[in-house]
Amino acid sequence: MKISSIVQGILTGLWITMLAVGNVAGADRNPNNDAFMASRYGAFMHLLPGNPGQLEQVKAFDVPAVAAQLQEMGVGYFVITLGQNSGYFNSPNATYDRISGFKPGEKCSTRDLPLDLYRALQPKGIRLMLYLPCQVPNQDVVAQKAFGLAQGPQDQPLNVDFAGKWAEVIREWSDRYGDKVVGWWFDGGYPHIHFNEAIATIYAAAVKHGNPKAIVTFNPGVKVVRHTLAEDYTAGELNEPLGVVPASRWLDGSQWHALTFVGSEWGRRNTRYTSAQWAGWVRSVTARGGVVTLDMGPNWDPKEGPIGSFARPQVEQVRAIKAALAEKSSEPAPK
Repeated sequence: MKISSIVQGILTGLWITMLAVGNVAGADRNPNNDAFMASRYGAFMHLLPGNPGQLEQVKAFDVPAVAAQLQEMGVGYFVITLGQNSGYFNSPNATYDRISGFKPGEKCSTRDLPLDLYRALQPKGIRLMLYLPCQVPNQDVVAQKAFGLAQGPQDQPLNVDFAGKWAEVIREWSDRYGDKVVGWWFDGGYPHIHFNEAIATIYAAAVKHGNPKAIVTFNPGVKVVRHTLAEDYTAGELNEPLGVVPASRWLDGSQWHALTFVGSEWGRRNTRYTSAQWAGWVRSVTARGGVVTLDMGPNWDPKEGPIGSFARPQVEQVRAIKAALAEKSSEPAPK
């Protein structure tokens, strides 16, 4: 029997056991979503250093300034990228360095930015969530080879052997942060690269090793669907969100959630809709028990303000959402 077949059998058994236990690997109408739903809306930041100079700028990220803006906007949670495609990460990870062969600080920031954010956000009642892709950075052939993937600047086909290695990296972050991180959003969970229930379960187990109550989702692309049995809420990536509203809080047992961008594209700092349009849409979604996450671009230029800070026009639009929802705060919470 091949090693991969042995691993597949073990993981299939693990998946069945976890589903039988319940909320460990995701469950229908998981009550661990309740605080997420009560938050109604949150902010998302693609902080993606693309070279050694920008990795160095992670040290200059102005946590107090960003925390103050998040509080001003009234968000209940904040999602920040650990990393994405470039090969650089916003937090140390010794497991990633060991498997990939990189030196500490070469690809992973020596500053633990998520931990610094938690320390600033927790007193303000803002919860922290993290973003990761479902595989190593697709623009780093060294990492792809070290983790056993095909090499090239695109998402590569996955298998459970790779997933086990990537889960070791995830677990290091999960164990370090524990209940300081309440949720995870995984990108690139596409069927065409063979992402499946077994892999989702491996990642969910790694996430929940440090915090069993953490919620997790896996993004299949631009749509709002329940994608896996292991997820707790829908990934909900949307490009044109204003016409998309939930019928109820739950979608096939997952908490209804949508992620979209305030600017003209992901990570941009401009605006594309009016404040009234945003406020009306978020109010409609949250009135039905849905949750909305809004991507806002970070500042990289010290001449333009604190590193990491949000653009003022975007902040004002989210403040308009806060004001609109305050008018409805007396309504009972959806079931």
